[in-house]
Amino acid sequence: MLLSAVAIAYWAAARLSLNLALVHGQVTPIWPPTGIALVTFLTLGRRMWPAIAVAAFAVNLPLGPSPLGAAFIAGGNTLAPLVSRELLRRVDFRPQLDRMRDAIAIVVLGALVGMTVSATVGSAVLTLSGAVPMNSFAPTWAVWWAGDAMGVLLVAPLLLSFVPRPGLRPLGWRRSAELTALLAGIGVVTYFLFENQFRIEYLVLPLIAVAAWRFRLAGAAPAALIASVIAVWAAVNGVGPFASETLMEKMVTLQAFNVSLSLASFLLASFADARQQSEEISRLYRSASLAITAKTDAIDVAAHELGPPVEVLISYLAVLSDGKLGPPPPKWRAILNVMADKAWQVNRTMNELVEAARIEAKAQPANRAYMDLREAVRQAVERAAPRAEMSGAKIATALGPEPVPVDADARQVGRILDNLINNSLTYAARPPRLKLEAVMAGNRAVVHVTDNGVGMSQSDRDRVFQPFHRTKDPAFSSVPGAGLGLYTSRKFAEVNRGRLVLERTELGVGSCFALDLPRATSKPIATRVAG
Repeated sequence: MLLSAVAIAYWAAARLSLNLALVHGQVTPIWPPTGIALVTFLTLGRRMWPAIAVAAFAVNLPLGPSPLGAAFIAGGNTLAPLVSRELLRRVDFRPQLDRMRDAIAIVVLGALVGMTVSATVGSAVLTLSGAVPMNSFAPTWAVWWAGDAMGVLLVAPLLLSFVPRPGLRPLGWRRSAELTALLAGIGVVTYFLFENQFRIEYLVLPLIAVAAWRFRLAGAAPAALIASVIAVWAAVNGVGPFASETLMEKMVTLQAFNVSLSLASFLLASFADARQQSEEISRLYRSASLAITAKTDAIDVAAHELGPPVEVLISYLAVLSDGKLGPPPPKWRAILNVMADKAWQVNRTMNELVEAARIEAKAQPANRAYMDLREAVRQAVERAAPRAEMSGAKIATALGPEPVPVDADARQVGRILDNLINNSLTYAARPPRLKLEAVMAGNRAVVHVTDNGVGMSQSDRDRVFQPFHRTKDPAFSSVPGAGLGLYTSRKFAEVNRGRLVLERTELGVGSCFALDLPRATSKPIATRVAG
């Protein structure tokens, strides 16, 4: 059904356009089917090519020099918009035409470059078959190419203006009435400008610009199409400025006018859209900055008020557990251990929230200095030794005899390694086995942290560095934390001009994280101070 609808639309537009033919009854100064074909391929994909090919063949069969010639022309008519689509995809074209680069791309790649294919194939078929004299190849090619290009420039933006755009509000009846009146005025003004011998047809461009600025693509596209159709009608009938011109002169005059329409219409509309988006992004950025600042201040106040009481609670629990005030009753020991553990969790979560909020508000500065990455790994393993011993984990290191020098903040690098090791010890379904190695890779130093943990699903892998992300595995629902460890670790890596990435992970097998830091250029020279 969709293929049939596209084919019928293409065929109907082609039959109407042939009424404006200037060469051999089938070469017109504007060929709307190319715009229909390009928009079809952009929105529905390449799978729609049979509809375009069949419709183009049906149009050319009664006009072409032979069925074979009609087939070749239809092939060129199908291939040209396909080439344009691929060229536009390579430059990340957006059909919304809300960026200047998209408007320029559809002019240069979609119209001017892509349509050389159909013009070359069609003109060659007509001249080789004898339907057009060989010395008329160049004029025929110029008219064909210009007609296809104008079909893209004037019809494609109009059709793309009907494609739903997220966040775009409908015009409403008042603005719709205003647009209708403006388009009618553009049509009337253009008609009278082309009905006289004076070369003042460009006076319609300010009205086109008003339609583009006021209504963006929804006003620019129909305004340009209306003015262009009237101009083509004047050229075909030889009235106004076209009364005494040759075919080539008509084409130059007409296409110069049509290109001016394009520049004054959807290029201006794209500029207006881009400017509006820039202003909206600036407004949202200011709002987000204020919100982040307010959140950071609130967390700082909460930490300032809650931090001292929590630290006092942890200290008194440690005193009670150590027996400095006398040995605690046996029944109390388990309760004191649970209370101390929970107080430590509250303190850790509070510190993570404060650190994450400060990172969001402003990147934490790194006090970079020369350090041997092997020593940072050794210290991190030593800090994790008590927890590893309690859980029966084994942590292996692979540290070569040569230094692994980096310019980095030792405290921040230590935090990154602590988070990676703690995660590996936590998310394990069997006795944890970890391996840390520090190696040089060109001008970069890399630490690999590999574990035999539970691994990650695809959804967890995609969100692993997002703040507050926690695994949905019910087996680890009771694991304490705010889901900020890997987020803050990546931020620390970035301020040290490094990267923290998840190299690989597999469910039931384990994961490997890699911390990549720039190699130190030189080791600082120790100086001795005389005393």
